[in-house]
Amino acid sequence: MLCTVLLSCLPVSGEIVDLGHNREVFWDLGPIESLGGGARLTLQQPVMREVSMTYDRPWEGNVCCYHTVIQDGNLYRMYYRGSAWEIPGWKGGKHSEVYCYAESKDGINWTRPNLGIFEFQGSKDNNIMWMGDGAAHNFAPFLDTNPDCKPEEKFKALGGGPLYAFASEDGKHWRKIKDEPVITKGAFDSQNLAFYDITRKQYFSYSRLFSKGVRAIQWSVSKDFLEWTEPVELDYGADTPLEHLYTNGIHPYVRKPDIFIGFPKRFVPNRTTEYDHSGGGGLPGLSDCLFMTSRDGKVFSRFAEAIIRPGLQHDRWINRNNMAACGSVITQSNIPGNPPEISIYTTEAYYTEHPNRLRRHTFRLDGFASVKAPATGGTILTKPFTFAKTEHPEPAPEGVLKVGVVKQADGSRRIRVTTPYTVVVPGTESLGKAVTFAITADRLQRSARMRLFSSYGGGPNTPGERKFILDMAVGQTSKDPVLRMWYDGVEAGIASEEFPDWAKTTSSKIAIVGTYDDGILSLYVNGKRVAQAGERGKGPLLLPVGAPRFGEDYPPTSQINEPFLGEAIDFAVIDRLLTETEIERASKEGLKTVINTQTDKGAFFDMSGPNDMTIANRLGGEGITFGNQFWGNTMLLVNASTSVAGHVKCEIQDANGTPIPGFTLKDSIPRYGDDIDLILAWQSNVEVSELAGKPIRLLFELKDADIFAFRFGQPEQLLR
Repeated sequence: MLCTVLLSCLPVSGEIVDLGHNREVFWDLGPIESLGGGARLTLQQPVMREVSMTYDRPWEGNVCCYHTVIQDGNLYRMYYRGSAWEIPGWKGGKHSEVYCYAESKDGINWTRPNLGIFEFQGSKDNNIMWMGDGAAHNFAPFLDTNPDCKPEEKFKALGGGPLYAFASEDGKHWRKIKDEPVITKGAFDSQNLAFYDITRKQYFSYSRLFSKGVRAIQWSVSKDFLEWTEPVELDYGADTPLEHLYTNGIHPYVRKPDIFIGFPKRFVPNRTTEYDHSGGGGLPGLSDCLFMTSRDGKVFSRFAEAIIRPGLQHDRWINRNNMAACGSVITQSNIPGNPPEISIYTTEAYYTEHPNRLRRHTFRLDGFASVKAPATGGTILTKPFTFAKTEHPEPAPEGVLKVGVVKQADGSRRIRVTTPYTVVVPGTESLGKAVTFAITADRLQRSARMRLFSSYGGGPNTPGERKFILDMAVGQTSKDPVLRMWYDGVEAGIASEEFPDWAKTTSSKIAIVGTYDDGILSLYVNGKRVAQAGERGKGPLLLPVGAPRFGEDYPPTSQINEPFLGEAIDFAVIDRLLTETEIERASKEGLKTVINTQTDKGAFFDMSGPNDMTIANRLGGEGITFGNQFWGNTMLLVNASTSVAGHVKCEIQDANGTPIPGFTLKDSIPRYGDDIDLILAWQSNVEVSELAGKPIRLLFELKDADIFAFRFGQPEQLLR
């Protein structure tokens, strides 16, 4: 039994959040009503990647910092301070601070364009975009997403101390847009940021102040970027320790812009290490990088642990290192087939005798934190919310399944297939001279033709090639056989005008049997023989293409050529002929009444199985699992990671906590894997559009799993 821990520290509110089409993230306690069992809010760690920049140009140096990284369409822009500090061993000298510009096509490989704007040591051959005043110490640009932004002010910035406002049309050539400073209250020897909040339709600024003797962060807002409110110190809650926060790195998260994330540099002034060889030329103290989030821009939840530690590199255990650039951007993974990642960048080798560096780190999408549960299990109960259904749903992509085992009111099960799907019938490669193929189907979709069983990859029914098909057309009128079985140049079939009326609809249950008897093909519909062809003496049924497939042909035939679409109640391929008496009985009472599970060989599936994804072979052979992919117009998608033995399940409740029929934890299929958009299902049902607009809660069950985020909709076609 999983115990429950109530998060009583959270304010109680009767407000029901409307997610709309947005994702929700598990980075703080905001969306969580309670955690049960071993489930805990957990900070994740990034993967350390390559060095992005080494600051070895004459106008750069060993104390380059205050970076900003912007993703502008297909172009990545980087801004940073170029500066040097004289310490023992440094041979680059000291020069005036400048602000520089770099760019990249992928966020990984960076170049310094020759801007030719400012002269440094007699040459304009450099990437300097600002110099000559206090703004060159801490220039902090951003891409203005205000829909009313003037084109010539597409980029804006704060810089200096007090803070002045700047603008640019191209992100390279800048001008002051007001002679007077726009924010004057604060201690601005830091990176002081601003951006436009598209959710609240105003500009936010985050700058430094000193509070109670420590470096702290303050916020201010503006409607026009020029007139700002009086700054107010950030609120972290009563239990958050007082720590020096040297920078803040706050910005809207690219995949959920209504939530702000920050990577403040935590500064511990009274610590040092033996790795500091600056000989007093540098400054004391050590730093690491924290992670914090806000849902209103004013109150922040801050993890006490570092999201980026200095690590094994000695030159990250020196003062002012591990400073994160402002900005997190989406970059492609270097692992083939993996989805994109989130990249952030931090400084290293600051205050050393060498040019300092900027290094990239990556997280999975939405992967800064998660709710994690051990193998013993845990639960998440969300607060009530509503969501919106998909406005323009896409059809299922080719190869994505909408198939699974569904339960009936009487407890029986069926395979329901509503997008093309095929599976090899195991244990049927070689069955001898006498073979029976049988299927009971229902709710067949209208189709020109659908394969029931096939060992065929295209081409005519040519003698000697031993191709095999048992298929039918549904709800059609044609002189061609509406039901047929052919093999090795022989065809047994029945035309639609000869077919019983009840077999021409799409809603009638139908029992179809095809037999092979040493060369003679016979067809039965609902217990009655309707066709026969061939001659005896042809020997065993040989299938060089492969064991029969249920639902469609072998490649190179397309999976959407003539697929089975409907419900299969039972089916079998066995190594003997069912008698006509047995065939008639099976049509009324099911195949289980005539197949001997002790002596018959081959495959028989009555749709029983260990779970709602797998059916068992009643003849003792290999079972069939009907995939782990589904499709619907509006689905519940989780960004989750499990072990191979772990899982994620979910119950959907009404606002009062009552499970909604059909979406209970008992109905939920255990989902395992590692995916940005893992589709959750209940008895193979994934469609939740009927719940759109209604207040609901989610109860997640996790075992050896992490959930980072969830949303409602269809999977994103992420570039891989």
